[in-house]
Amino acid sequence: RTEGRSVSRNLLHKSKLEAFKAWLDSQGIDHRPPRGDYQVLQVLCVRRGGHFWACVFDRINAPEHYTVDTRIEPMVRRFIQSQKVAA
Repeated sequence: RTEGRSVSRNLLHKSKLEAFKAWLDSQGIDHRPPRGDYQVLQVLCVRRGGHFWACVFDRINAPEHYTVDTRIEPMVRRFIQSQKVAA
């Protein structure tokens, strides 16, 4: 559910999901399978005050990109930057 939460659209290209999972593994960041119809991945966020699972979502009206919870947007941006550096 995304009610009350912000999401960032058109950030993670669908072709990059497996590479993102591999990057999470290389960074020691836990992730787990989705729950629900529109989730494609859950990512563990650890912050002062606790931890929580934030999601990557599929959108039927966005054929090329996933939507991500804004709480993991900085993480996704670091992944994208790492892909540019590696290329």
